[in-house]
Amino acid sequence: MARELLLIRHGIAVERGSTATDEERALTSEGRARTRRVLERLERLGLTCGPLVSSPLVRARQTGELALERKLGNSLSFSNSLAPGQDPLPLLRELLEEPWERLGLVGHEPDMGQLASYLLGCQTHSLQLKKAGVALLALDEPLLDPGAAQLRLLLSPKVLLDGGKE
Repeated sequence: MARELLLIRHGIAVERGSTATDEERALTSEGRARTRRVLERLERLGLTCGPLVSSPLVRARQTGELALERKLGNSLSFSNSLAPGQDPLPLLRELLEEPWERLGLVGHEPDMGQLASYLLGCQTHSLQLKKAGVALLALDEPLLDPGAAQLRLLLSPKVLLDGGKE
């Protein structure tokens, strides 16, 4: 079965230091609106997933919930493995046991970019996802080895939104 990862960075959140902890930082009203428009564009492009897994931090959780509302995924769960500074590879190994063709992961930078760089066999900071940006990776066998993925898309919100004008 062909497998793909859709990596989604959370939308624009309130500034650091504006809440008691980093975990509590929520999407701004502008961040919610822009993220919603990006997700609508992804839906129109057919970039839907089976399961969605999100970091439990508020801004990522909210982004995942918006994605589920747009029907970009058929379920939403949360994993500390997608919190900032964590290693998502054990989570991915576990999720490979489940049947899915495209898995959506909602997380943070630099973690999403580092995961993509690792799977593509690139240097650590080769890719960066903008806020509400996405990357689509096709996984080859062996699925989680360095270089075992191909980059299908790397899109900023600006490209998704401006490119969507008709």
